[in-house]
Amino acid sequence: MPKNLLFITWDGPQTSYMEGLFMPIFQEVAKNNDVKFHVLQFTWADENKISHTRNVAEKMGISYSALPIIRKPNVSVGSLLTVFTSANKIKKYIKENNINIVMPRSTFPAMMVNQILGASRVSFRGFRGKLIFDADGLPIEERMDFAGLKKESFQYKLMKSAETKILKNADAVITRSQKAIDVHINNIGEKNREKFSVVYNGRDKNHFKLNQDSRVLARKELGLGDEFLFVYAGSLGPQYCLPEMLAIFNHHKMANNSKFLILTGNTEFAENNIPEELRSKIILKSVKSDEVPFYLNAADVAFALRQPTFSMQGVAPIKLGEYLLCGLPVIASKGIGDTDDVLENFQECYLYDHSYRLEEQKDKIADFLEKVIFADKKNIASKSQVYFSLEAAAESYINVIRKITIN
Repeated sequence: MPKNLLFITWDGPQTSYMEGLFMPIFQEVAKNNDVKFHVLQFTWADENKISHTRNVAEKMGISYSALPIIRKPNVSVGSLLTVFTSANKIKKYIKENNINIVMPRSTFPAMMVNQILGASRVSFRGFRGKLIFDADGLPIEERMDFAGLKKESFQYKLMKSAETKILKNADAVITRSQKAIDVHINNIGEKNREKFSVVYNGRDKNHFKLNQDSRVLARKELGLGDEFLFVYAGSLGPQYCLPEMLAIFNHHKMANNSKFLILTGNTEFAENNIPEELRSKIILKSVKSDEVPFYLNAADVAFALRQPTFSMQGVAPIKLGEYLLCGLPVIASKGIGDTDDVLENFQECYLYDHSYRLEEQKDKIADFLEKVIFADKKNIASKSQVYFSLEAAAESYINVIRKITIN
């Protein structure tokens, strides 16, 4: 009999992590391990978005259910109402589907599962399986860094208490970086270290891959000749360092024939922040997620910059793996998750140190950019599979599941 694993997540309608990241990994895990995946997604997405996610799940052999997040009388109150009225729904799902492993992702799902746990881990009210907590990155600290959450606030204390409880009660905890483990251990004690594991954010190496035909076609479509092409693919906002990217590009452009391709859903932010004098050299596009590898292959170097705040120690940038699987040299931020350690194996990448001004690094960056045209892209793509392929990600999850024994 397969183990039934219930993944509980909380997502806004603008995210595609469920169908784009987690479900492919779960499908890959199920190929190599006797696990049946169930997903309970709390969301305020509309029915079209939910139907799309459900269809993807069905194709991948995953049981999917969506539950609504209350948004009234305001977002904060509605979220708490959802949290405190959903435990019975989860308990019912666990019982009806013979769930053996419960895996809540991040803070709000943890709060819901804590209610089922009761006062202690032993009293999981009839549930005899195992609990894996997907701590994600450092989500509470991320709210402090970027959403104005204050340490002295009721909301912080409520969420931190819930996180601490589930970290202590879980049979296993997964994170996206070793640094995140160290932060959590500092909170709950060294004796808990053995329950922690790092899992990877994997991408399909048959989709994100080096492809010379795509390079030729994409460059033709973009109207490029022999220009050196920078690329950035992903979200845009204050933490994603667009000014630094534009400054690096501008410095290179002054001495070289070059252009900058920006692939983002947030085109409005880009439009409002690109200087007039650079507009003719920048190509701004919003494309479907499955089209991204096609355009990445047109590029010569990619940006993976992000402000290295405290919470960013906990993340594993998905775009970094996508770039490297496509054989691209990368300019990446120092201090983001375990990026520094991973990129020690990629001499074709440059670690941008945000503790120094760009002016102090521009010569080193210029030297790096002169060399990237000689980079062995096949070697980059090959090495990256160890860290960023779907198979590597699935194996990291399988190791966690194997580590906990089902009674």
